[in-house]
Amino acid sequence: MPELPEVETIKRVLSHNLMNQTVRSIDLYYQPLLENESYELRRLEQSQFVGFERRGKYLIFNFSNGLSWIVHLRMEGKFHLYDTYQPKSKHTHLILITEKTHVHYLDTRKFSRMAVVDDVDAYFEKRNLGLEPFDPKLNVAYLKRKLKNRTLAVKAFLLDQTVITGIGNIYADEILYRTKLHPQSSVKRLKTKDLEHIILNTQAVLEKAIDEGGTTIRSYTSSLGVSGRFQVSLQAYGRFNQPCLRCGTVMEKVKVA
Repeated sequence: MPELPEVETIKRVLSHNLMNQTVRSIDLYYQPLLENESYELRRLEQSQFVGFERRGKYLIFNFSNGLSWIVHLRMEGKFHLYDTYQPKSKHTHLILITEKTHVHYLDTRKFSRMAVVDDVDAYFEKRNLGLEPFDPKLNVAYLKRKLKNRTLAVKAFLLDQTVITGIGNIYADEILYRTKLHPQSSVKRLKTKDLEHIILNTQAVLEKAIDEGGTTIRSYTSSLGVSGRFQVSLQAYGRFNQPCLRCGTVMEKVKVA
């Protein structure tokens, strides 16, 4: 699943290609992708792209008519951009056309979700997202409040989107490796210094991944002329049966949460 760095990369590339363009037409071919409480996608027609944002793993496209299109890619969602007409493929579920660009949205598994809303903040209030990794309010006191009366494993804690939003399986592994914490360690045992290191390493890992265009693992690519390079920097994720880069011990694979 694309995580924060991948979604940030997609946001930046889409912004570069689509900013200020006007939607001439938008067609959805698989209706279940659109959430029930959403406006119809056709309400975006004849309006301009005026802003591109990201919250956690969500993409937000803001339009000149005051509406916003929110997309969660889930496992397989991808955008393909073309300069001219391209036929719809088996997995193309949406086509958006501007005066310059043909945008195809594909999702092999059809797990992704999207909505058109007039109040982005109200939409996310219902989803109870935690802080962004680079939010100044992300500090030890905040994590201690979130940890109160909880007994889960530290990796499950990092994956909880109501704590820090945007972290998934790949980056949780990398953060814990740098922090020198076993993913099955109980959060009850975390000390103040551990929490400080989690925050610092979360920001360092994600910042490096964003700089390198995210991670290309299995089927994920930005599909926009950007190939993630962070996979060559991975120190923990996907290194089952390989020697640890720190101590040389063969790495084991365990399931957490």
